[in-house]
Amino acid sequence: MESARSFWKIARKVLLICILLFIAIQFIRPPLDNAPAAADLEAPPQVKAILQRACYDCHSSETRLAWFDQPAPAYWIVVKDVKEGRKALNFSLFNNLPKGVQAAKLYECIMQIEQQAMPLSQYTALHRQGLVSGAEIGVLKQYALSLGYHAKPDTARQRALSEQYAQWTGLTAPAASAADEYNGIDYGPMAGFADWKAVSTTERYDNGTFRLILGNDVTIKAIREGHTNPWPDGAMFAKVAWDQLPDSSGEIHAGAYKQVEFMIRDSQKYASTFGWGWARWVGGLALKPYGKDASFVTECMNCHRPVAKLDHTFTLPLADTLALYDQAASLPDSVGRYPLRGKVIATFVNTREGTMSSLYGNDLAVSSARRGQAYPAGAAVALVTWSQRDDPHWFGGRIPKGLVSVETLNFGAAGTPGYVRYEGASLTKKMPAADVVAGRVQYITGQKASVLPRP
Repeated sequence: MESARSFWKIARKVLLICILLFIAIQFIRPPLDNAPAAADLEAPPQVKAILQRACYDCHSSETRLAWFDQPAPAYWIVVKDVKEGRKALNFSLFNNLPKGVQAAKLYECIMQIEQQAMPLSQYTALHRQGLVSGAEIGVLKQYALSLGYHAKPDTARQRALSEQYAQWTGLTAPAASAADEYNGIDYGPMAGFADWKAVSTTERYDNGTFRLILGNDVTIKAIREGHTNPWPDGAMFAKVAWDQLPDSSGEIHAGAYKQVEFMIRDSQKYASTFGWGWARWVGGLALKPYGKDASFVTECMNCHRPVAKLDHTFTLPLADTLALYDQAASLPDSVGRYPLRGKVIATFVNTREGTMSSLYGNDLAVSSARRGQAYPAGAAVALVTWSQRDDPHWFGGRIPKGLVSVETLNFGAAGTPGYVRYEGASLTKKMPAADVVAGRVQYITGQKASVLPRP
């Protein structure tokens, strides 16, 4: 009996202390300013209504706190999330951004919603107005499509490529030399990325670029062995971007080289950034470090956070979706027997046929193409063409789907290349008529190499 009274006496004291502490912490209130919207998002009413309801509480200066957000410590958590949200995206300042950046931000918003990374689950658990329906995502997509890149012949882009290509093939472009990225990552160990193997390719119709994703030997080995989630330490990705350069025939080729982004796997060294080192060099062949300081890494992490279940990588390796690596197909040994084991010379899209293609070659072919020279005896190339599908991880991108064909050219001593065509996923050999072959040989040999920094 005495012990029971003692217990309740202590319990009352503890409860009183907790109440007093709870009251005391209510006076610790970090400021949350709601400044007037200086440059608010300008969008159709139905689009803005969705974003205001679901996003503005954390991503604008129009934050509305519910009654249950007010008491500390809940208030502290809310203020922290809002400040981080505004730093990543603030719709109240949205109209100050360049139009291209506005479009990119909106496409990323849609990706974050589709991947269920935004709004945060802890937010929508109590703030049900933050949920976005499938129909509402459709409304946002229609608006985003109106802001995205619309392919059309562009003399300015053609001129930019011509100037860059002449410098590059004339070997007057400087060898790759770049200052360290702001987080200290050195460009040097990755300078030869142009000779890495292709992992996949992406047509980005949201911003008018082509992306070629390359991997070092560790990456390619992991793909072939199926060890991609998580990726092993030492794996490196290079994501190369070019301007899209459309022509009047419906084909879109790689225009001027824009930038390269790297992901470097080291689970210990980069433990605080998802186990990846992040780096980007922009400015074309000038190779300028991206950002203003090391905080640019936060931008990279925020973008890749929604694909945490894929070890924070967006790319679906071609080996996973098309089984071309290690598939025994009767292809010339001079391109490594398997076409994707060659190095990439060029990549392009045919909008009329809904296909995307990459031209691979052996070392001799690649060396010649990157100097703007004709293919010599011993050169071998393979033009691989896929149908396209929407990228399931990024609204605004298209990636390879089904294999349409593999066309190979082998250049003998006589100078006339031997042509072979394989069709479909089964790589069935099929030889067209002689006049068609002549046209295809001319077409393939006429493809210019995509500009890349020289190591």
